[in-house]
Amino acid sequence: MEVEIRRTRHAAYLRLAAAHAGPLGPALLGHPELAPLYAKAYTACGGAEGLPCAGVGGEPRVCVVRRLEHLAYSALRGGKRRREQEKTMVEGLLVCMNHLAQEFPPEFAPVLEATRKVLEKDLAYLEKALQERAQNTP
Repeated sequence: MEVEIRRTRHAAYLRLAAAHAGPLGPALLGHPELAPLYAKAYTACGGAEGLPCAGVGGEPRVCVVRRLEHLAYSALRGGKRRREQEKTMVEGLLVCMNHLAQEFPPEFAPVLEATRKVLEKDLAYLEKALQERAQNTP
């Protein structure tokens, strides 16, 4: 069961990383019409308050994709500390998605919303897993 969960989380994060990695990525989420707008939307971001990028900004096509890829490979491994780190990273990505919703063209709302839904679902899983581990630890 745990192996299936890990593989499912891994696949979901790889899919999201691919969806944000290039102009054809939004097509994975059902929005191929966004390819021409990709370069404009993903080139620069002013940085989200509460994240390390605040004030200095970054390139969403790099930072978002790398964090999603990191979560994908982290999901394959176990451990309470790892899940706590993943929870923190997912919470940061949710802040990032909210920020990008304000910075990106409105046409990208479905892509950001699809990403947000996966992140929220995984956050709920992580919170539950951490809570169960805390209860089972003497």
